[in-house]
Amino acid sequence: MKLPAYLFAAVLFAAALPPPAAAAKVAAVSTFVQGDVRLQRAGETSFAPLEVNTLLRAGDLIKTGEGASAALVSKKGAEIRVNSNTELKMPAEGGVREVFEMAFGQVWSRMLHLKARLSVRTPAAVCAVRGTEADIEQRELLTLKVYEGHVDIQNKNGTQSLHAGQLSTVAGPGAAPAAPRAMQQAEMGDWQKGIAVKDLGKYLERMGLSGKDLRVKIAKDGQEKDVDVKLKKKP
Repeated sequence: MKLPAYLFAAVLFAAALPPPAAAAKVAAVSTFVQGDVRLQRAGETSFAPLEVNTLLRAGDLIKTGEGASAALVSKKGAEIRVNSNTELKMPAEGGVREVFEMAFGQVWSRMLHLKARLSVRTPAAVCAVRGTEADIEQRELLTLKVYEGHVDIQNKNGTQSLHAGQLSTVAGPGAAPAAPRAMQQAEMGDWQKGIAVKDLGKYLERMGLSGKDLRVKIAKDGQEKDVDVKLKKKP
């Protein structure tokens, strides 16, 4: 049966169209949202309110307003808590280490999985987090605080390696990271403790981490301790 001319033309036009662009790979999932937290999808110019359990893709950008906060679990098993007045961009696709870009603001991170690797790039330096708990704040001054493990801080002017209980600063893109020094008690932050994520295992499973042994820190009887989390494999 011969197709009418207009149908034949429509078929030819559809065949000539380029295939739809594949969606960017998932980079993280939002686990906590409080206050004015907005999401800008990669390639878009507008923002929309961020909701809990939203999949974040490569190149997506989140912004927290005054008094707002958020938390994420990354594809490779890092937890990131985001303080107010922060702009954080999801990692690009590919690469062994997840590299988040923070134009300004403050994040606290910890590794939920032994193989998790995380870097945070700021205008002043790159902080490479290795199996650790750390706080990174970029305002006029970049301040790095390490609570557990090891973090390297690097820019074109130098590199410093920090261990638990140490702090370093960078005055700006033209300055080298300062030598690590011991943190004073008054310098230890606790803003991240105000972010309480419910049912963390659900979000870990969304990131494909089911069946793997993970370690998370929980508060019990006024004390924090590491707890093994064993997620069931999906049928």
